[in-house]
Amino acid sequence: MKCNNADCKKEIPKTRKSSAKHCSDECFYEMKKMRSRKRYEAIKKPAMEINRNELILEQLYLMQQLGKPVTGSDLEKLGFNFGISTGETMVEKSLIAKIIGKYAYHINYEYKLKIWKLNTPL
Repeated sequence: MKCNNADCKKEIPKTRKSSAKHCSDECFYEMKKMRSRKRYEAIKKPAMEINRNELILEQLYLMQQLGKPVTGSDLEKLGFNFGISTGETMVEKSLIAKIIGKYAYHINYEYKLKIWKLNTPL
């Protein structure tokens, strides 16, 4: 049987355990590091996307505070990911807004965007 390390592919010595998938401890640890990196990236990617969306909302919130109109199209232009949120909240007694970090947003049927800065992130 051959080693599972793609860089190695040597025969597994008969002196190793019968269930061994690597020819040496070095190959085993190299593959273990690779698996760990992939797992870390899978965990880190959603958090990075949330941070990116929060930065977009922060920019548009500042524009909104200056009195400039912001719309859902502005979010699309900046590459906002609508599929991600960290929660929902009720604002202005009747609107359900999605929360991302320390900001909440709501897009109405006319595609107008309203952003609120929350006191405490949820």
